Amino acid sequence: MSSGGDFTHMVRASLREQKLSIRAASRAMNYDHAFLSRVLSGKQLPSAELAASLDALLGADGKIVDKAGKLSGSTQGHGSPKISDSEKSAGRIVADDAKDAVNAPTFGISPFDGVTLEESGDHLLKMFLHLDDEMGGDSLFLPLSRYVARMAVSVHEKPNAGLLVFGQLNQMAGWLALDGNNHAAARNYFNEAVRVGHEADNPGLKASALAYASLQETYRGRKAPALSLAQKAISLDRGQLTPLIRTMLGTRLARAYASLGNEASCRKALEAARNDFDKAGNLQEPHYVSYVDSIEVAAQEGASYLDLGMSQKAVTSLTSAIGLLSIHAPNRVRDRVHYLARLAKCYLLDREVEQACQTGSHALSLSSTIGSARVAERLGEFEASLAPYSRVPSVIEFREKYRTTTQTLT
Repeated sequence: MSSGGDFTHMVRASLREQKLSIRAASRAMNYDHAFLSRVLSGKQLPSAELAASLDALLGADGKIVDKAGKLSGSTQGHGSPKISDSEKSAGRIVADDAKDAVNAPTFGISPFDGVTLEESGDHLLKMFLHLDDEMGGDSLFLPLSRYVARMAVSVHEKPNAGLLVFGQLNQMAGWLALDGNNHAAARNYFNEAVRVGHEADNPGLKASALAYASLQETYRGRKAPALSLAQKAISLDRGQLTPLIRTMLGTRLARAYASLGNEASCRKALEAARNDFDKAGNLQEPHYVSYVDSIEVAAQEGASYLDLGMSQKAVTSLTSAIGLLSIHAPNRVRDRVHYLARLAKCYLLDREVEQACQTGSHALSLSSTIGSARVAERLGEFEASLAPYSRVPSVIEFREKYRTTTQTLT
């Protein structure tokens, strides 16, 4: 295979593995879709910047940058610029982010005017939490990962200046990567957040990052590791954990038990999460658990019941979550799409096929306004589950809408 073929094959294979379309990838990297299509069809050489961006987006650990460098080198003398060793190194830095301060970018991050680095990072965390609610992780991951990579330099130089918020931003970057189905990158960021939580002697951050890693394993169908991570997270000193952190840990444990079909332990974990949630309000909570509200609790209950096959209980909880969203947070579109997709699965479990398709269609219509490969995957799973009803008119109509919607997005 030619150097050009090696590059395009690796990128296309990685896109398929991450369940990313060319359009979604170009949107996430802020590149023109037509330009990326030409590169991946071999009609145009990749620039050093594009190679580095693809490497970071796909968690390729410098491999894509190396392939691009070989491609450029093989065409040298035909008017194509060669990617320098320093540019290759820069690509690996973007991909590796904060794993190793020695390999970090040359320049750190300057605080916002009039505030410290810690306060700047805290402000950024709140902003990305808000944007994530409305947009999903596909287009947000790359800019935050680049910020985190540069912030690693500043924290390495002055650890006391922003270590804790650096860990929180790593956790946020991990979540955005997870929402974009970039599992390799997500795992790296969660591990870094755990490390920072330990170094900063902050059990809340450490427990939260472990719980995110547990949720990732639940999404991937890795049931035993999901339970192990959730148990490890919740076993940390509860006296040092706030009510909302304990609530979140309880829901993650419940999800892990539900995936294993352990109804009794799942119910016990959900009850503990509800009790902890009722105690919230008297203590100041970290920003990274600000998403834990009555909507989130109801939604996690619904997801747990759905995994257990308890469709009626799941419908009750998910309907409650969607109703609360409409009243208190109508702009959280990504959550609404996700809850509707789960609700559609509930109706299908009860063989209410028409209702399932109507609900799935609503989710599908809203999905075009966000970028979340994770949610798109849930909708794809629902579409596949309709196979036994392929001759039902409502199913035919939904599948046609699904086909045209996904074609438009890709």
